[in-house]
Amino acid sequence: MKSILITEWKNLLRTPGMLIALVVLLGALGFTAWAGLEEYRVISKLEGEAKAHLRQQWESMGPNNPHSAAHYGTYVFKKNHALTAFDEGVNGYVGRTLYLEGHRQNELVQSDAAQGDLLSRFGKLRPALILQIILPLLLLLFAFQSVRGERDADRVRLLLVQGVSYSKILYGKLWSLWIPGMLFVLLTLGIQMGLLGFSASLLGRAVLLVVGYGLFYWIVIALALWLSSKTEKSYTALSWLLGIWIVWVVFYPKVTYSVAAMLYPLPDRVEFSAGMKEDRSALLDGHNPEEEALKSLEDSVLQAYGVATKEELPINFDGLLMQADEEFGNRVWDEHFGELYQQMQKQKSLVQWASLPNPFGNLQSLSMGASGTDNFHQVDFLQEAESYRRVFIRTLNERHAYGGSRTGDWGYKEDQEFFNSIADFQYAEPPFFSLVRQQTRSLLLLLAWIGILGIGLAKVEPKTSAQ
Repeated sequence: MKSILITEWKNLLRTPGMLIALVVLLGALGFTAWAGLEEYRVISKLEGEAKAHLRQQWESMGPNNPHSAAHYGTYVFKKNHALTAFDEGVNGYVGRTLYLEGHRQNELVQSDAAQGDLLSRFGKLRPALILQIILPLLLLLFAFQSVRGERDADRVRLLLVQGVSYSKILYGKLWSLWIPGMLFVLLTLGIQMGLLGFSASLLGRAVLLVVGYGLFYWIVIALALWLSSKTEKSYTALSWLLGIWIVWVVFYPKVTYSVAAMLYPLPDRVEFSAGMKEDRSALLDGHNPEEEALKSLEDSVLQAYGVATKEELPINFDGLLMQADEEFGNRVWDEHFGELYQQMQKQKSLVQWASLPNPFGNLQSLSMGASGTDNFHQVDFLQEAESYRRVFIRTLNERHAYGGSRTGDWGYKEDQEFFNSIADFQYAEPPFFSLVRQQTRSLLLLLAWIGILGIGLAKVEPKTSAQ
């Protein structure tokens, strides 16, 4: 095998256009990596400054009414790290800034796609784009050329005469292309993580990226070798390979996403917001469970304190009332956002299963997931931010209720020390094994492809024989 690898690498270097392809590939990877790194630095700087400014405003707000502070709200930002610069995923389309306030659950804003039609159509150049489309296409073409070149030069017959099995020849060609391909992946990830820093969790995600790209490259090269070996004419094999590649990369993803959108449609933003607003307003018409519950709350509090009116209470009932209203609003948000997230999960499941004949789709899912830029991480961030918002608002409402003021005292102000005690939002991405569970289906489908192609390579017969 070692001698086959060395021979293949020598032949590869002699392949016409190889040096040009390497230079173009390195240039493209270098440019996309630089673009990702620069944007990472700019966004990190701006978000860091924004966080510091928001915290400074919060801590210099001075004595204020807790309910007014709830309306003042705060902003939180989606996590940015070295791997988000590797594969942007959905980040450029869904936004990364979220405003948290009382009485409502908001959506992300400041999406890059909203800034230009070109971006919304094609996305940004990132190393993942080169490593998912350009490099595998080159590996496919070089694998085809390797088989056809050996057949045209009749070198296969010589190797067979020497007792080397054809499957061993093909596997030698496979590894001779797979190893350089993986070096590009490792080099790109190593540079990005080396420059931007990494943690143990990011290292695990990087390993998953390497596994995903490694499986996909193996599949692409093996398919090219098998198909090139099975067909008599060069143009037939090349036509099949290019046709399969175009279907994988261009047509099939569009078809599967379109089918998923048809079967599990998502509401547009206007429709979604209008639906929540309508359902929320329906809880305040005076003839519904919320009004009855608020009246029951008032009666129970008056009874507990042994007084006849809210004004006689030693606490501020307005704070309890506002928190009860928040809880009813949360039910509306949970219903609407819950349905939205379920539809998104159904779309994702359909796309993953539909990617059985298209390993490119599984690679995309793995790449975005490991980079923390897929819908799973998007929803997790939104849910964590919403949990923080609810604790944040409840803390303010309870302070309004039990901080020493009385019902109807809207001039009550809490001192700055209390507001300083409320911590900022800190988001931690899902743990590594949770990510692996999410991507198990994609991994299994890629492994299924490898199993099928592995059998195919072992059984394929050369068009020339040793006789």
